[in-house]
Amino acid sequence: MKRIIVIVFYLISIQQICFGQSNKWQFIKETNGVKVFYRETAGNPLKEVKIITSFKGSINSIISVLTDVNSYPLWVYGALESRVIKRISPSEMNYYNKLDFPWPLTDRDILIHTKIIKEGDIIYSISEATLEGLPRNENLVRISHFNSKWSFKPIGDSVEAEYVFSSDPGGNIPVWMVNLALDQGPLKTIQNFKIQLTKLTNRNDKKAAITK
Repeated sequence: MKRIIVIVFYLISIQQICFGQSNKWQFIKETNGVKVFYRETAGNPLKEVKIITSFKGSINSIISVLTDVNSYPLWVYGALESRVIKRISPSEMNYYNKLDFPWPLTDRDILIHTKIIKEGDIIYSISEATLEGLPRNENLVRISHFNSKWSFKPIGDSVEAEYVFSSDPGGNIPVWMVNLALDQGPLKTIQNFKIQLTKLTNRNDKKAAITK
């Protein structure tokens, strides 16, 4: 109980000091080259999150990892199961995620529509929750609010990336607990994404060396 009280007061102080009434992005921290920002949105007690980082690898490798839905449990924080529900085009699809939530909370699932768009040198991946595709599972809470936008821009031998998202897991979860999870989940997801990208890049390099 003492630990919970400390966490609550920590979150309250962070909100008062860092966020106030402003809807501007507020820098929170940087860990291993991953910068995390929060901002408040009108009428929503949950924070919107922005992450800025860079990746070593090509745009094609990044898109390969991003669109390999079956491999999401390897790097998406909390993902237990992921699969494509409908492939609309090579750059657009609907997919399903089942997400692990700590006891005593009920696990969640979500249906997501995602589309990849290229504008000049920049690649965007835009996703949002959809209610179409699969019936609800009575043993899970269906997430109905999720929006995200990746942007990737090649600069030299690296790719500058920005990830912005907002989500509401639904159910009876205290807002402070959700916001605490938003502090951990996205950072771990990006770190795991970098590991998957490095593995793919190494495999591609080995294949290229063999064919020479």
